[in-house]
Amino acid sequence: MPIRPVNVMLSLAALGSVLMSGCNVASTVAYITTPNPVMEAQYELKNESTVIFVDDRRSQISPVRLRRTIGDVASEGLLEEEVVSDVISPRDATAAARQLDRGAKPAAISTVGRMVGADQVIYVEVIQFNLTSSDGYTPDPYASCRVRVVDLVEKKRKFPDPEESPAHFVEVRLPGERSLSMNESRVRQELGERLATETGLQIARLFYDHEVAAIGANLLYRDK
Repeated sequence: MPIRPVNVMLSLAALGSVLMSGCNVASTVAYITTPNPVMEAQYELKNESTVIFVDDRRSQISPVRLRRTIGDVASEGLLEEEVVSDVISPRDATAAARQLDRGAKPAAISTVGRMVGADQVIYVEVIQFNLTSSDGYTPDPYASCRVRVVDLVEKKRKFPDPEESPAHFVEVRLPGERSLSMNESRVRQELGERLATETGLQIARLFYDHEVAAIGANLLYRDK
């Protein structure tokens, strides 16, 4: 239904009074109408059979199901954003690595990828996955990992550029809520699930353009 002219004039008058009332209000209006910035994809994946291999051989993530959450969320993100059309279950890669590992010598990323029938592997090496600070009681959800993309067809690492960095470092930190009781298993489970989900999401977002919060972002990216 079309807007009546009288309503338009009233709306303009109301806006004018807001702008005339002070700089703080005007700044608030400008902030609300400013769109969030867009972060470009760090690397453009080929549309080939892809598997995300979440490597947690040092057992940083507990319980193990949270590792599966990271891989599943990242895989779903790639599919939903149509980055690739064929994603192999991360659980297959984990099972293959477990079968191929020989003692202290882990299987090569390329070997794991070929065993599950992938053409490219997104390798996620877990560095840290903590729900509390060093005191063991204060909530401070934090995860970090190194990410690489290995092209099995070209038989080389494609991301990041080997000449620039050995891996792309991803950190995820959730806002800590000091009121939470970390002694309750339910609280730890929910916090762990949130951290794993956010970690998987940020891994997927490396490969497609996405909006980021203009203020108060908790996610940091850098090469290491």
